[in-house]
Amino acid sequence: MPKIEAFIDNISTYCVDGVDFLTELLPKFPSVEVDWRQIEGHPKLEEPEHSPHVDLIVRGSLYIKDNGGDELGFIRRIFKVHFEEKRSIEDVSVLVECATDVGVDATAFEAALFDQKYEKAQLDANDYAYEKKGVWFVPTFVCDDIRLDAVEGIGVTKEQVEDFLTKCCK
Repeated sequence: MPKIEAFIDNISTYCVDGVDFLTELLPKFPSVEVDWRQIEGHPKLEEPEHSPHVDLIVRGSLYIKDNGGDELGFIRRIFKVHFEEKRSIEDVSVLVECATDVGVDATAFEAALFDQKYEKAQLDANDYAYEKKGVWFVPTFVCDDIRLDAVEGIGVTKEQVEDFLTKCCK
């Protein structure tokens, strides 16, 4: 079964499009499994001047992944809150609301946002993406040695995503 690593940042409009294209096309490729890998496009520790920051979102997403929750639902809810509702995704109460909207326990989720385990996992996720997988722009999709990298200022097209999935499934 082909497995895709989908590297995304929750404040990238290019990632909104990339996630939409990928999920829209997945029914044509039923054997594909997606491993959502949320990362910081502008890591808070390295680029504090870029805001809003998504470090807490990444931690929360990792908690949801660890506990078998609806990670894609959380991703989509964050996109909606940020881009459509124009609410602060750095506000912990907004993140907790997004998590509960997809069936996650509010108390456990909020605790995970500040748990050292998830702080380390969030930093490791960035390291894995940037240092081990060579991600520079998001979204980036990787399937073994096949990859689709976004172009800065452009993102990816639906046709590129479909071509990537076709190659991944060969």
